[in-house]
Amino acid sequence: MAATDVDIFSNEEKRNLSLGGHVGFDSLPDQLVSKSVTQGFCFNILCVGETGIGKSTLMNTLFNTMFENEEASHYQNGVCMRPRTYDLQESNVHLKLTIVDTVGFGDQINKEESYKPIVDYIDTQFENYLQEELKIKRSLFNYHDGRVHICLYFIAPTGHSLKSLDLVTMKKLDSKVNIIPIIAKADTISKSELHKFKIKIMSELVSNGVQIYQFPTDDHAVTEINSSMNVSHSLTVFFLTIGIYGFNSCTLFPPFETSSVYRIDGELVEQQIS
Repeated sequence: MAATDVDIFSNEEKRNLSLGGHVGFDSLPDQLVSKSVTQGFCFNILCVGETGIGKSTLMNTLFNTMFENEEASHYQNGVCMRPRTYDLQESNVHLKLTIVDTVGFGDQINKEESYKPIVDYIDTQFENYLQEELKIKRSLFNYHDGRVHICLYFIAPTGHSLKSLDLVTMKKLDSKVNIIPIIAKADTISKSELHKFKIKIMSELVSNGVQIYQFPTDDHAVTEINSSMNVSHSLTVFFLTIGIYGFNSCTLFPPFETSSVYRIDGELVEQQIS
């Protein structure tokens, strides 16, 4: 019986299978990219700064989108965290963006505890993610990770030094989130004053032990260039924002920008410096 079965099987017409594409482990990066694009990305930004300093304008410019924002009042009893999530798409890439605004930050007479709602919010997001991981049946694929990826800290362009509130808040946050200082409304002071202001800020941050974002050096491919940027250009983490009222736009500039001609809505505009 067994011999008959073998004869029948050997006489059957054998199928020839053709590959639909390349097969090999060198295609793994392409598969990871395809999987990431399909799932989309999540990015959470924490914006810390006084009311009216230009946080919403910067977010609109960064993502080329007019986000719906309620005008905040200067008469808040305390600091209120207002997270808002948006679904954005650029080409075939989906992004779930969460912008967390600190409503009422710096508006109170007594500012001693202004940083606490911010710290509590960050800690709550860590705790929520940990509780989700500790579940027997985890659903991290559909779970919205609210942990903050970056903190944009807006500094008022006083031209003198950092406020005590800024130093205390950044010191409380530097161990929990990546901090990028941003000098807001940089067109309100001259270039020489701006240069001195940035040096003064960096000196105060170092003397107070505030850790701001450093370019990563773990990857050997970028270790050399990032190390040189961290050491030689210690102020490269600073950015300047110039809000142009009437155009509903804002321009980001790297530090120590020497050009006084800017592009606004496709037109070149020269900055007037007194």
